[in-house]
Amino acid sequence: MTETAGSGRSRSADLDPRSLLNPRTSVFGARGERLVRADRRPTLTGHIVGLTLTVVGVGIAVAGVVDLIDGGPDVLVLMLTGVVMGTLGAVLWRSTVSPKQIRVLDVFTAVTVTWLFIAVAGAIPYILTGHFDRWDDGLFESISGFTTTGATVTPDIEATSKGLLFWRSTTQWMGGMGVIVLVVAVLPTVGSGGMSLMQAEAPGPTGERLTPRVRETARRLWAVYIGFTGVLAVAYFAAGMSIYDAVSHSFTTVSTGGFSPYQSSMGHFDSGAIQWISIVGMFLAGGSFTLYYRALRRDPKPLLRSTEFRVYIVVVLAITLWAYITSGTSGGEGAGFRDSLFTTVATLTTTGYVTTSYGLWSQAAQSVLLIALPIGAMAGSTAGGVKILRVMAVSSFAHREALRHLHPRLVRPVRVGNGILSDDVAGKVVGFLLLTLVIFGGGSFFIAATGPDLITSFSASATALGNVGPGLGDLDHSGDFLAIPRVGRAVAMVQMLLGRLEIYPVILALSVVTLRLPRPGRVRSRRDDA
Repeated sequence: MTETAGSGRSRSADLDPRSLLNPRTSVFGARGERLVRADRRPTLTGHIVGLTLTVVGVGIAVAGVVDLIDGGPDVLVLMLTGVVMGTLGAVLWRSTVSPKQIRVLDVFTAVTVTWLFIAVAGAIPYILTGHFDRWDDGLFESISGFTTTGATVTPDIEATSKGLLFWRSTTQWMGGMGVIVLVVAVLPTVGSGGMSLMQAEAPGPTGERLTPRVRETARRLWAVYIGFTGVLAVAYFAAGMSIYDAVSHSFTTVSTGGFSPYQSSMGHFDSGAIQWISIVGMFLAGGSFTLYYRALRRDPKPLLRSTEFRVYIVVVLAITLWAYITSGTSGGEGAGFRDSLFTTVATLTTTGYVTTSYGLWSQAAQSVLLIALPIGAMAGSTAGGVKILRVMAVSSFAHREALRHLHPRLVRPVRVGNGILSDDVAGKVVGFLLLTLVIFGGGSFFIAATGPDLITSFSASATALGNVGPGLGDLDHSGDFLAIPRVGRAVAMVQMLLGRLEIYPVILALSVVTLRLPRPGRVRSRRDDA
């Protein structure tokens, strides 16, 4: 992962979707081609979906083991579901093979279809265990987990079996770094197409290799991710959590997901030490894992010199001080500094943990949280949201355009820290932000049309698109998405997927599908079929 704006999926986003339909169009060379067995169908989507379902099946089976150790009621269902799903995924994986040449169309289709499959697969344990009676509730919980949003429709969390709650946390851990990034790390047959798969799934503007080999890059990112998870689990355990709670919360902290086995989230423990560990964990998870890897390799200079990292620190401190100072004004319930810092970091990193009744703070304090909901943390992190890097790029672009009103002949580059963005890249970043605003505004309108008040509707749209979880109004510290009607929750599910995949992969995949559909009165030609 990198902090270079406009790389990765932004490069693919400016291609003409019609050109993607041409089988001769290939953005990846065939270097390293191997012989393909005749009994294995070459399909990138099927190959990735198969291995991904295998990974999901293993996760469900592990949740069954956890329930077995706890003596819970869902052991048999979880284990059988995991084994069956893992087997089906393995059969699909072994009966397909990655194509010799991978087109842009293949990448976006594979990523979008894979995420739809894992969303449905993740919902199956909720339905078969009887946790939810309706498929849409199970699907909402699954999408919220894999997208690391943390919104829930579970009315009584603590009445749920530990095995199922562990699966709930595992979905966030898998989705944090990215299921497809994990697949690329263990799949030797994707070849050079693996980089674009990672770019199309990983949160934020990404695209830099840590090593010449894409598979090795994915492995090192996951190594940092797993190591971070282990350190957090040990820290939580040392601070007083049980092993189960420590592992579950380490999963949802490092992934900036926010699911907790308790109704009151982190506030359940009432421990200053645990809250400080969580603050540090959330803050670090909101940073760039690429920069962390280099720092661990005894090269901390890129991290320390990163303008985005410094801005990240300043934004956290500024919002914390504003919340601390204004939370008790105008009749609001005053907050301590630790609660203000915890809520700020949980919101900005899109983790969504709760320790205090922030819904009782003043309107001034809550308004800044509403603004922070869709921003997110650094590019290359596990956090959702727009990302600070894009906000910096758009701010520089807007500043330049304002100066041009005074000096029409001004030649001034768009800068992000010490880097310079081309006008082409800056335009893509601005386009992404405009798309985000349109989706946010449209989502707010449709959710409000289902009945909730404006504050609840706006925060529901922002928290879903930003993959945060909690919101304001009826979604505050004491609420959940059960306050949103089912139609409104369907809108939120779409926004969660768009937010996690950062819009472009889904839109491009859908645009290519629509181009394939025959138009009324149009005669298909051989060229179209090509």
